[in-house]
Amino acid sequence: MGEYLYNFPNSTAGLDSIVLQMTSGDFYWLVPMMLFFTFFLVFIGGISRQKVKTGTADYSAWSIIASMATLLIALLFSVTAGFLRLDWLVIVIVLNVLSAIWFFLDKKITEV
Repeated sequence: MGEYLYNFPNSTAGLDSIVLQMTSGDFYWLVPMMLFFTFFLVFIGGISRQKVKTGTADYSAWSIIASMATLLIALLFSVTAGFLRLDWLVIVIVLNVLSAIWFFLDKKITEV
């Protein structure tokens, strides 16, 4: 009768321990989804706003801007041990490198 579908976190150590218990347990997908949301919010928001203003959009530039915004948030998440796993941080860094390669290969020498 006392079994729950969800294990309640221990709240005696503070709010940061509750978040760590949630992300390491039942809601392990929370941090990657926040990073995914950040990337696509900046990417699609920037592209749509630039299309409204100029009629065209620079996809490679918005890709590198969105990946840098995601990297900043991922670095903030990695300050607390256990909040962001190392493999997700590596994926974000690889995304930054690939966005930079796309950006520099997309431009002419006089445009950068």
